[in-house]
Amino acid sequence: MRRFVTLFTSVSMLVGTAGALSAQVRDRGLVELPPQPVRAGFYVTAGLGNGMEQYKYSDDPLGYTDWLSSPAVAVRVGGTPNASLRIGAELFGWWNSFYDGTAASHATDSFSAILLDGQFYPAPRSGFYVKGGVGIARSAESFDCCQTVSENGFGWSAGAGYDLPLSRNVAISPVVDFYQGSFAERGAPTITEHVLNIGVSLTFQAGRSRF
Repeated sequence: MRRFVTLFTSVSMLVGTAGALSAQVRDRGLVELPPQPVRAGFYVTAGLGNGMEQYKYSDDPLGYTDWLSSPAVAVRVGGTPNASLRIGAELFGWWNSFYDGTAASHATDSFSAILLDGQFYPAPRSGFYVKGGVGIARSAESFDCCQTVSENGFGWSAGAGYDLPLSRNVAISPVVDFYQGSFAERGAPTITEHVLNIGVSLTFQAGRSRF
């Protein structure tokens, strides 16, 4: 919980600073920004966050495990059909490394997903958006000494963010995203695993219009 509070505070401070800088740029007239549309063209988004993971087996009466906090990254690329919509592909990854006493080796648990997703801006002139996606998720456990155990399954995501423009083609965004996958390849019980990611991202767009 302490890591969560620290990250949330840092993101809030970063977003506040970015918003102030953006306002100063506009007020001082350092960059001429056309009024419409606010988004255009090809875009690339890269993000870093604190991912909190849980999983459960379908036949386990205890339900989900405790939250496990560890780094997460996300990359999205796509296009902008109009000022209210962005459509693209997303690659998400979460991992946690630890020492496994049973295997006498270092191990890494990971959750990843490849998704087709969209970002919808309810008010085109605002930076607020909601997003969702569907695709393939992967859960894995790798051991330095020997092998990797993994499975693939259906994955989906939902989230929200707010774009704060730093320049004509660059914006910073606080983000909250939820990713989940369902897996049945390890045996009879189905595994459901999800990650709640809170972080910050940078978006670069090729369009000539401002965010």
